[in-house]
Amino acid sequence: MAVELLERNKQNRPLRDHHARMISSLIKAGKWKFNGDTIKIDTDGNVLDGQHRLWAVVDSGIAIDAVIVYGIERDAFATIDTNRKIRSMADVIALNGTKRYANLIASSLMWLVRYQRGEIATYRDPTCKVTNADIEDAWRAHPEIVAAVEKAVALRRLAPTSIMACLYYVLANRNHDLAEQMMRILEDAEGINLSHPFFRLRNYFTADHHKTKDPVVTFATAIKAINAAAAGQRIQSLKWVGHGRGAEAFPALRA
Repeated sequence: MAVELLERNKQNRPLRDHHARMISSLIKAGKWKFNGDTIKIDTDGNVLDGQHRLWAVVDSGIAIDAVIVYGIERDAFATIDTNRKIRSMADVIALNGTKRYANLIASSLMWLVRYQRGEIATYRDPTCKVTNADIEDAWRAHPEIVAAVEKAVALRRLAPTSIMACLYYVLANRNHDLAEQMMRILEDAEGINLSHPFFRLRNYFTADHHKTKDPVVTFATAIKAINAAAAGQRIQSLKWVGHGRGAEAFPALRA
């Protein structure tokens, strides 16, 4: 049926391949949910809305539930989606009962999903998109992220809250004492040896603090600091180079 609708479709906006592939992957994973959105067909048989869903069905080879509305006037195309407020990831968190820090919780979960997929270094790639459905699944699996966000908020003037919440959460589930030590030194480094990895990590955040730091570099630098601290090492400098000569692979957490 999807093939038949697409074959009759002669006029529609350009297909965004990565979006169709993303929907297809959700269908294959059993994560696609019918939410009442319709597939709209105009009076000439063209698909006004829903071509990406139809292509995803063809690509996945798996049928989905859908409501199809026929006979829409062609000039109604300009009104599709223009009056709809796109639901944000924070909306997903709020709808699940938590409004305080909803934006930070959603952002932290987004980084956690990327970390678990091994996609921190490639997060800008369209194929690595994190969807609202991913956030909802992650929220159900990791409700303790709230405590991590609340702890990371104390560092908001020093480091990105959502990244630190993600790092703290991941590390605390491996080595709680080390995670607490990291947050404590980042918050107050008084009396800490200058060669302590977490002191060096704090220096990374305070250096050029007025400039926005690249998230990939931040994650990689923090992981290197965590690995060194876990090994009891003392270091004189802390940096990660991801490009050009001397480029390093994205580090794995070994704590």
